[in-house]
Amino acid sequence: MVKKQRMPKRDQSDKNSRNTGRILLILMMLVLVVLGVRFSYVAITKDVRGHRLDKAAQLIYRSQNEIPAKRGEIFDAVGNPLAESSTTYTLVAVLDKSQKSAKGKPMYVKKSQDKVVSEKIASVLGGKAQAYVQSLKSGRKDKLQQVQFGQLGSNLNVKKYKQLKALNIPGLSFVSSESRLYPNGTFASDLIGLTKNENSSDGKVISGITGIEQSWNKQLTGHNGVKTTSSDTTDRSVSKKNLAVKNGYDVYTTINTKLQSTLEKSMQTLADDMKPKAAVAVVMDTKTGKIVATTQRPSYNATTGEGIGDLWTNQLYGTAFEPGSVLKGITLASAIDSGNWNENDTYESGTLKIGDKKVTDWNNGEGWGRITYGRGIAESSNVAMALTEQKMGAQTWRKYLNRFKFLKPTKTGFSDEARGSMQFQYPIEQANTAFGQAISVTPLQMMQAYSAIANNGKELQPQIIEKIVDPNTNRVVSQPKTKVVAKPISKASAKDTRKQLEDVIYSQYGLGKMYAIPNVRTTGKSGTAQIATSTGYSTPGDNTNEIHSWMGMAPSNNPRYMMYIVTKQPQQNTDNISTDMANVFKTVMTQALDMSESDNKVVVSANQEVSVPTVVGGSTKESTKEMKSNRLTPIVMGDGQTVKGQSITGGKKSIVGQQIFLNTGKNIAVPDMRGWAKSDVLAWAELAKIKVNISGTGFVSTQSVKANSKLSDGYHEITVEFKEPKTSN
Repeated sequence: MVKKQRMPKRDQSDKNSRNTGRILLILMMLVLVVLGVRFSYVAITKDVRGHRLDKAAQLIYRSQNEIPAKRGEIFDAVGNPLAESSTTYTLVAVLDKSQKSAKGKPMYVKKSQDKVVSEKIASVLGGKAQAYVQSLKSGRKDKLQQVQFGQLGSNLNVKKYKQLKALNIPGLSFVSSESRLYPNGTFASDLIGLTKNENSSDGKVISGITGIEQSWNKQLTGHNGVKTTSSDTTDRSVSKKNLAVKNGYDVYTTINTKLQSTLEKSMQTLADDMKPKAAVAVVMDTKTGKIVATTQRPSYNATTGEGIGDLWTNQLYGTAFEPGSVLKGITLASAIDSGNWNENDTYESGTLKIGDKKVTDWNNGEGWGRITYGRGIAESSNVAMALTEQKMGAQTWRKYLNRFKFLKPTKTGFSDEARGSMQFQYPIEQANTAFGQAISVTPLQMMQAYSAIANNGKELQPQIIEKIVDPNTNRVVSQPKTKVVAKPISKASAKDTRKQLEDVIYSQYGLGKMYAIPNVRTTGKSGTAQIATSTGYSTPGDNTNEIHSWMGMAPSNNPRYMMYIVTKQPQQNTDNISTDMANVFKTVMTQALDMSESDNKVVVSANQEVSVPTVVGGSTKESTKEMKSNRLTPIVMGDGQTVKGQSITGGKKSIVGQQIFLNTGKNIAVPDMRGWAKSDVLAWAELAKIKVNISGTGFVSTQSVKANSKLSDGYHEITVEFKEPKTSN
């Protein structure tokens, strides 16, 4: 047998090396194949684990700019600005000596120049130069790099900014910011409200914190836009990344600027004389429920900050208090309506026992002997009202309080409106509510309730917003209508109540004689309420710790306006309470009653131009009234209830008396155009969507389609002939 020979070790080693090489080659080829497939996939799909490489590359060439939205403005009823957004500036003085220009010149305020610099600043901003010097000294002492100058150097408008820049003082710089300006100073400030700057998903925005600014913040706030650009000319998707800026809505209030100005001055006189802890006044149009003027004291200047913090609560709707005898008018109306009032019936005034408690008249319970209920109203007798409540019965009286909508918010739109409260469990509490104690209300609730007396039984919801306009489209997006919220009493009962309340002013026993408006029959009710505390009521007769009020309306037979004034805890000159309050009432109400629609207009320039209001989307009736208020001539097209278009866009200027066509889009008829100018004919035709053929010059002489012909009858074209007016030699 032949023995097999072994392979030499060297040959075995070569064979192993060759096998290993083959394996490595195969692995490398597999890797190359996989990479090739992967690269091909990425090249074709441009996708890596869900990330689009083509889009990532485009982003390298793209840039985005945010376009800030403008906060909506707040206006009075006809477009005079009450709150507007603007750029303001804060003055900064640089103290850091290392700040120098490229040429080595100082870019800081030198210590040796403090006095000169301060005098120049004071010449523009006001105040004493020494105050600015002190700020600079304090900054250096504290080793600050820069200082500001407090309230005087903040919220500077463009004019002040330019004046300071023109001084060319090295080291003075400015920090700009978007802010809210209130051009009228202390002017319905608590109603309009305040704002603050804060961060949001849209960046830094202005946000309302009180008043209309807060309660209508959503409508006033816009949305920032985004503008995307790219240096890559092949990037076709850039435009899809743009987001249009949307400015906030403009809010028009029901405030009448002229009347508001008068009210502010009158209330300031009252506040200066009596120094009350708080005071509020409000005027309502009794036919619409619109609040045409309102203010409170203390108040503030929202632009300068002066007075902010003296009284944070809005007295109109945010604070409930015991109204005192003013509520007797509601008790009277309820008694008349329920058949429980006879002014000639008599009772024993002075003191009335209810269980182990007492109701006393305001003259220390002495009363006036046995008197009629009619005199009891004139004398403001608590006993008369307590007995009247007993005649009605607690259940009936409570029913009327509910009918008049007490203890419920008026839903006027304010987010922090108070509801009020009442104690009504025991007979003494039920009697107390009849003369305005044991029940708390807001002035807005009182205005709403008394509107039923002024408006022949129809209770109107107070209205503070005239309309809301989208400045992006110039359309009215919201326009509240007069809203009857209840009919607590009959028309006859309302008239009888007003007549009975005249005794408060004109009866020989009346306590409100000083509230009589000259030459106008007036009616109303005065009130004095003690302050309720945890230990009981304040001492009767202590005027400094009482709430004094007056609710008045005129003319008595058919009230046009109603006014409520409340003075809380006057601290000086308390002998003048009724006189000061009566002066406010008579001054403001006289002006209100004398007003015509033309008084409630925007300020016109010397060339007699006016700003055309935006009315598209608003009611035809209100839009016509607003155009007239702005001294324009509205021509209504059709009989629709809503304005679909206007011939001159809102916000544009027009001359006084200009015809403005308001298209209602329904049943449009051809007008009598004789005497019209060519521009008027073309404007009407454009809105009516009808072809017009024109011949001649001058003014319209003849028209091919008869006036009052309905376009719906098939008219699509009209021929109008113009002729020059004849002149005499």
